[in-house]
Amino acid sequence: MDVRITEGDAAYELRAAMRFLIAGTATMNQRIRLKLILLGDMNFHAMNCSRSYAHCVALNKRVRQTCISCGVCMGKYFCEVCKLFDDDVSKEQYHCHVCGICRIGGRENFFHCSKCGCCYSKVLKNSHACVEGAMHHDCPICFEYLFESRNDVSVLPCGHTIHEKCLKEMKEHCQFACPLCSKSVCDMSKAWERLDAELATLSNSFDDKMVRILCNDCGAVSEVQFHLIAHKCHNCKSYNTRQI
Repeated sequence: MDVRITEGDAAYELRAAMRFLIAGTATMNQRIRLKLILLGDMNFHAMNCSRSYAHCVALNKRVRQTCISCGVCMGKYFCEVCKLFDDDVSKEQYHCHVCGICRIGGRENFFHCSKCGCCYSKVLKNSHACVEGAMHHDCPICFEYLFESRNDVSVLPCGHTIHEKCLKEMKEHCQFACPLCSKSVCDMSKAWERLDAELATLSNSFDDKMVRILCNDCGAVSEVQFHLIAHKCHNCKSYNTRQI
């Protein structure tokens, strides 16, 4: 299949080996007005196309930000690795060579954690818990792959990651433990204080029964009095425990 570009009495013809150049340029109809008409099954004829356009197609043999012939800019932001064009530079796009993808938010606001395998906000640089490949798995709630997700992602105190909207939905349903490791997803100290006050007013008919518990927050094992409502960790005072 050949491609023929005509205007008036002029014609420009490209052999089949260069077909991808026409197809790739014709789909980017932001700056060059081009009409494609399918004739039969084998021939594409491009009408209303100037000689200069045909010249540009022949010269631009690789993806680039600016046409080397006519100087037309294809996008204010251009990533040569991802072949990404974007005119909205307010997103502050940047390419992370370690992640291998383009991200938004400004390079100066992020750092790449080599253990977690992704870019995090600099706010978390000295405070997040590193988890091997933290972003290279599915969201534990909606099961979307987090590394390529376009939705906001939250890093939990335990180091696991989850969609911000999924975390919000969890809290709305009174679920405050990480779905992966059961550690608390936020500061629960105020809630534990309220539970202390409530349990103090309740009588316990199992004063003589002792049980062993494992704290999901600190990992300590304690021996405490059995209670029907909750068991408190002796080490960190958390009620996020389970009987063992």
